[in-house]
Amino acid sequence: MKMNMKELFFEQFRAWRPTEVAWLVFCLASVLGLSLYWQDNALGITAALTGMLYTVLAGKGKIACFVFGLVNTPLYAYISYQNGFYGDFTLNIYYFIMMFPGLLAWGRHQAKTSEEGIVRTRLDLRGRVRLTAGCLAGVLALWAVLRLVGGNRPFCDAITNVLSIAAMMLTVRRSIEEWILWIIVDAVEVLMWAKAYIAGSGTISVLLMWLLFLANGVYLLSLWLRIEARHKGKDKE
Repeated sequence: MKMNMKELFFEQFRAWRPTEVAWLVFCLASVLGLSLYWQDNALGITAALTGMLYTVLAGKGKIACFVFGLVNTPLYAYISYQNGFYGDFTLNIYYFIMMFPGLLAWGRHQAKTSEEGIVRTRLDLRGRVRLTAGCLAGVLALWAVLRLVGGNRPFCDAITNVLSIAAMMLTVRRSIEEWILWIIVDAVEVLMWAKAYIAGSGTISVLLMWLLFLANGVYLLSLWLRIEARHKGKDKE
C-alpha cells in the first residue's frame, strides 16, 4: 500500500529512541540558537541545519536524508568557495550528484523494520585494504594539486576531499566503514573551520555543525555496530 506524504514523513521518525529524538532536537536548537546569537547569516544557518538533518537521518538509515542533502550541498559549496576551500567546493558538487544514486540504492534496500531503516553491509578484508591504499594515494595526489592552485590549507583539504569521496561511495553501498571515514573527515573539518572563524572568514554555525557532526559520527558508528551485532546474534540462534 502506498503511503501519502504525511505518512511518509512520520515513517522517517518511527522507532526512534527518546534519547535520539532529544539529541536531534538539541543539535538543531544549538545550531539555530547560537547562530542567531552570533548574528550569523541565513545562508550559513540553513546549510548547518540541513546538514545536521542529513547526517542524523542517514545514520538512522532514513531515505529522507537525501532530500535535505539536496538542499545542503549547493549551499555548502557556495560557502566553501567564499572561504577559499576549493576542494570542499568541488566535493559538494560531487555530493549533490551522488544524492540521486544514493536515493535509488537506499530505496531498493529498505530493512524490514523501521528501526533499522536500511540493510547495512561491511567490506571484506580485500575491500578494506584497497580502500586504505586508494585513500592514501588520493590524499597525496590531491595535496600536490591544491598546492599548485593556491588552495587554503591544501593538506587538510586533500584529506577531507579524498576521504569524503570514498565515504560517500560507501554511503551509497550502505557500508559500515563509511562512519570511520566520516569521523576522520569531521575532525579535520573542525580544525579547518575553527581556524577560519578565528581568522574572521568562517561562520560559527558551520563550525558548530562540524563539531556536532563529529559527535554524531561517533554515535552513529556505535549504532551501526550494535545493529550488526544484533543480526549476528540472531543468525547464531
